[in-house]
Amino acid sequence: MTERGFTARSTTPTSMTPAYSSGQVSSRQALGPLSAVAPEGWVAQQPSSSMRVAQYGLPGPAGEATLGIFFFGPGQGGSVEANIERWFGQFKQEDGQPAQGRRWTRQVGDIEITGVDVSGTFAAGMGMGDSEPQPGYRMLGAIAVHRLGTVFFKMTGPAQTVAQWAVSFDEFLGSLQAGSVEP
Repeated sequence: MTERGFTARSTTPTSMTPAYSSGQVSSRQALGPLSAVAPEGWVAQQPSSSMRVAQYGLPGPAGEATLGIFFFGPGQGGSVEANIERWFGQFKQEDGQPAQGRRWTRQVGDIEITGVDVSGTFAAGMGMGDSEPQPGYRMLGAIAVHRLGTVFFKMTGPAQTVAQWAVSFDEFLGSLQAGSVEP
C-alpha cells in the first residue's frame, strides 16, 4: 500500500462478468495513434469535449457509465504517474479519506498499459461533467503508452454499471493496436 491507497501492482486486471457483452464486436476505430475494437453494446456518442477523440455510453441498471478516450498529441497529456495521482484524487471514501483502489500493468503487443480501478464518491473536477459529488461511483482507467503517443481511457459511472462492463473494457484494451485503421 502506498500513500495514495494504491494496492500492489499485478500484471493482469481482475474483472467481473459483463451483463451486456456477448463477445461480438464492432469495427476497429481510430483512437489517435492507436486503434481498438469496441465491444457490442457500447454506444458510440458524440464526444462531450474537444479533448476527447471518442466517447461511449455504457447502459446499466444503476444508470449509464461513460468511457471517454483522450489523445492530446505526441508527448502531451502528462505523465502516467501524474494522471493516476489525479484520477485517484477524484475519489473519496464515505468518511472523506482518499479512496482505496487497485493499479495494474499489462503489455499488449508494443503498447504498455497502466490501469486503475477505484471506487467511492467521485468529483470530476476540471469541468469534466457533473460538478456535484457522485457517491457509489467507480472508475476503470487506463493509460496506453506507445512510441507514437499516449492514449488515455477513463470509464466512470455507477459502480454496478461499471462492474457489468469491466470484462468488455479489458477486452477492448486487449484489442489495441498501433497505427492506422485499415478500410
